[in-house]
Amino acid sequence: MDREGRLSAAVRAANDRSFADASTARALVALPPPPEPVAGCAACAQLAALRSHARAVGDGSAETDADVLLARHRRQAHERTRRVFRYVPFVIAQDPSALPEYEARCVSGDEADCGASSGPCRGPEEVEEWQRGHTRETRHLRYRRLFADYAVLEPVMSRTGSAGATDRTGGPGGTWAEVPDTPPRT
Repeated sequence: MDREGRLSAAVRAANDRSFADASTARALVALPPPPEPVAGCAACAQLAALRSHARAVGDGSAETDADVLLARHRRQAHERTRRVFRYVPFVIAQDPSALPEYEARCVSGDEADCGASSGPCRGPEEVEEWQRGHTRETRHLRYRRLFADYAVLEPVMSRTGSAGATDRTGGPGGTWAEVPDTPPRT
């Protein structure tokens, strides 16, 4: 077989592998849109600028961090989104007295995951510094990043202001509550 025949056979084999991989590939998951800054808020504008800079330099990790920080800032400073349990007069809210925790775990390694962990940290900067140090020491490049915050259950306040009272009654088997001023979920 001549050089061109060998080359085209190699190209055909590579194409066959590509098509086989494409048929077994997982579908991409659509992500929700990134949080938008609130007009007139300096902190929102600063976090949006941080996200834009990260996007401009192609740093996906920093862009994700900026999105998480902007979403947290919006939750804490601008709106109190709450979820209502049906048949229970309590709502879930983020605990303002507890700081969120960040952590990274190394999932690189030859045979099995390395298993090294940064442990709980107060901010993403500490986790990134640990990742850099671990990569310098081990040359591992893959990490699983974790973020945790704390939630509390708060009693629903009726329009008259008494704790535990509900706005409506109904439904099978008990009372259910709905927070006023919360648009219905679709």
